[in-house]
Amino acid sequence: MRTWRFSRLLLALVLAMLAGVSLTLLTTAYLGAERALKQEAEQAHTRDQRMLDSVVESHFRNISQYSEEVSQSAALERALVLDDNALLDQVMHGLMRDSYSRYIDAMVIEHHGQFQAAPNVSLLNLKLPLEALSRSEPRLGRWVTVDADIGPDTQKKHYSLLRLTLPVVEPRLGEVVGRLHTFVLLNDNFWILNELQSMFGARAIALSQGGTILDSLESGANALQQLNALKASDDEVRITPAGILREHVLRVDRSEAYRVLTALPSDSYHALRDVYTTNLGYASLMVVAFGVIMMLVINRLTSSALGNLTRYAEQMPDSGAPQPFKDGRFEEFTRVGRAFEEMLRRIHERDKYLAGIIEHSPDLIFLKDLDHRYCLVNQQYAKALNTTPQQLLGRPMWEVLDHEIMEYALAMDRHVLLSCEPVKYKQVLKTRSGARSFLFSKFPITDDHGAPYLIGGIATDITDIEQTEEELDLAKEVLAETRDAAIVLDDQQQVLISNSAFAEMSGFSKEEASSAMRLFLMVHPDLVDMLDQGKRWEKACQFERRDGQLRTVRVTANGVIREERRRYVILFREIA
Repeated sequence: MRTWRFSRLLLALVLAMLAGVSLTLLTTAYLGAERALKQEAEQAHTRDQRMLDSVVESHFRNISQYSEEVSQSAALERALVLDDNALLDQVMHGLMRDSYSRYIDAMVIEHHGQFQAAPNVSLLNLKLPLEALSRSEPRLGRWVTVDADIGPDTQKKHYSLLRLTLPVVEPRLGEVVGRLHTFVLLNDNFWILNELQSMFGARAIALSQGGTILDSLESGANALQQLNALKASDDEVRITPAGILREHVLRVDRSEAYRVLTALPSDSYHALRDVYTTNLGYASLMVVAFGVIMMLVINRLTSSALGNLTRYAEQMPDSGAPQPFKDGRFEEFTRVGRAFEEMLRRIHERDKYLAGIIEHSPDLIFLKDLDHRYCLVNQQYAKALNTTPQQLLGRPMWEVLDHEIMEYALAMDRHVLLSCEPVKYKQVLKTRSGARSFLFSKFPITDDHGAPYLIGGIATDITDIEQTEEELDLAKEVLAETRDAAIVLDDQQQVLISNSAFAEMSGFSKEEASSAMRLFLMVHPDLVDMLDQGKRWEKACQFERRDGQLRTVRVTANGVIREERRRYVILFREIA
């Protein structure tokens, strides 16, 4: 697992926190400024839409006024009344050469089902079906949209015009003698887009109808390409790094709605982005500088406390009580140090208890690893093997034990490791005082996952116990073979031992010996009193057998105290 220095981790956290706060503040300010710019752009869009409506209305109002003057001119009325086509053609071309007609692309006179067109110079190389456009659903006194597609099927070009239809009335009789159709071509209409571009300050401007670009102007390279993104969008205002894209609606009277697409320079956006980038750089430098300063301050404040705590932990004594922890400047570190001191003290106390048990126990205690090397032995175990604990540590048992003893001990170790259960067995070791019998108890010591990693052992010297048992067995044999009846009672007058001679004399079995003695003591209650006083009781008396017969016996009773417990030894010898 990878480790980190506390100071470095703290510095990283401080830097990350400061960077996050700075970035959040700058981003919030940037987004707020961007929203403000967008709102300003939307307000400017609304204002410019009103200006566009006003300018277009003004221009087409002038065109309408001029068209009305033409429809009311005396020369035109005279030509229509006389039905003189040559005069009519002369009058129409004369009117189209007037300076006021520069915004009009064509005029058509309708008279008795006949149409006579007078195109302006803008239509010299363009053959528009003016007669057909004049026939389509006239709306007197209203501007309407009329469209025409010219060219082969594969190369057709769409043209859109605005048409105003006015009646020509003979003033004296009030009779309508014809109609005047005024046409304004929106394709390649320089005066409309140029004025709008100058008014908006746009780098590019385009007029479209139903997705078809009718006319466009640009003052910079590739400026028109930016309008493609807006042409396919429903947004009226879009702010992009390349500029501000806007969409206006151009509508004259009852005409269709045309889209005016403009691309404006976004100096404010670039300024905002530059300021944001600059401030972000400054903020990054400030974060780094502030983080370093904070790190130095924190390091200076905590290095002493952390250093003391670290040194105290690293200087833990192998033996003896731990040194008291010296209080530091910060309460938290002091509490940790005191808790660590208390933990070391408890560990030392437990180690001391364990060491006392191991060193002063009369039993042999040892620990071995899985390679059967001694990890821990007490003084008694080393003494039994005629060596010292220091000489046994790290050595395998086959370097210490006899071959026969080692083979059996190894077999017991394997049994413990395979079964993970303790085992007991007896083994004789050769010590300085001779051969001694030991009762070995071996058990596995497991890790946190239940797998054994050490073998523990405790051996108890049972040589004296075996000798005592042997002597006791011998005493029982002697007692059983003696001709005198003998019985041993405890302090509650319960039978502990009785021989076969007593059963033969009393007629009671060994299991019923307590009943026989209870009857005898009822007859001679002074026997127990004398023994309790430490006196010997000896007397010839009668003993009643189970079958009721009386036997004359000499009784000798003595009181014996063993391990603070009183025993009564009573012998019966029959008198012939």
